[in-house]
Amino acid sequence: MEIFKTADYNEGEYTIYRKLHVSCSTAGGNEKMMDHQLMQKVGIITQKVAMAFFPLKEGERIPTIDELSHRLKASHGTIQAAFQLLKEDRAVELNSRGHLGTFLTYIDRLKLLEIAGFKTMVGVMPLPYSKKYEGLATGIYTTLERHGLHAALAFMRGSNNRLKGLEEKRYDFAVLSQLTAQYYIDRGENIRIVENFGKFTYVGRHVLLLREDDPARESDRFEGYKIGVDSSSVDQKTLTKEFFGEKDVEYIPLVYSQIVPFLRMKKIDAAVWNLDDIDLAANHLAYRALDNRRLNIVDTEAVVVCLSENGFVYQILKTMLDRREVLDCQKGVLSDEIMPKY
Repeated sequence: MEIFKTADYNEGEYTIYRKLHVSCSTAGGNEKMMDHQLMQKVGIITQKVAMAFFPLKEGERIPTIDELSHRLKASHGTIQAAFQLLKEDRAVELNSRGHLGTFLTYIDRLKLLEIAGFKTMVGVMPLPYSKKYEGLATGIYTTLERHGLHAALAFMRGSNNRLKGLEEKRYDFAVLSQLTAQYYIDRGENIRIVENFGKFTYVGRHVLLLREDDPARESDRFEGYKIGVDSSSVDQKTLTKEFFGEKDVEYIPLVYSQIVPFLRMKKIDAAVWNLDDIDLAANHLAYRALDNRRLNIVDTEAVVVCLSENGFVYQILKTMLDRREVLDCQKGVLSDEIMPKY
């Protein structure tokens, strides 16, 4: 798997170029010892070696120069120059143990990110209309920032829209439900799951929302009903089609946020809805449970996904996104002990 296809390297390249230029200038005063093209190549390879070192832990054996030379398609001398730059910059310390190999004795991951030119991790989440989403956003943002990585979150309605932004590389990661992520993966989308936060971390419960005087609360007679469907939401669309199956209903396209007002205005008769943060009595609404227990569990699980090809982002998130800390932040927001921050 190729893990070196990410980020904008311009700033990192310039930093490494300057260091190489200074090294050449001070080594006998001959600036022509290494031309611009070679300096640029060493800079790029140094960034890739920094990425290769990033997921390693202190005490682990590092890849050999021969292995990295083959993987990165660079000469042994270029790899050795990259090692030297990383050591001089105090990004890593290495200890050679002869035939056993070379081992990592110290690692500064933030320095490696700086050298790799990776400055900000940008994610995209659902619109923060519920405290669960606010808690999740707070947890992700806080955890990444605490580890020294600058984080930025965007908010976007519809999992289809979030996936598109991820594929266009406007975002490094996206937050979806497990149900939605698996739906995309099963259809060959180029994404992988980084972390699953567990049951009821995405939503509390999806239900079928109806008006409070609707007789369908107690029966399965939905013939002729107008059912609201948001086609941009895999969860809402999938759960809706699973519930109604072959029933004689009319599907009305809408935006998820229109469901409650459309019910009040009688433009629709029912719709699948997240039960979090809604005042049923004030809106004269009621609900009934969905039948499919398998789907109505995985749709409650929040997951973080990234592009399958983006191994570096995957490794950064695996290393710096602390699951327990994210969940603690979410619980704190839900209990009003922590102010949302994202």
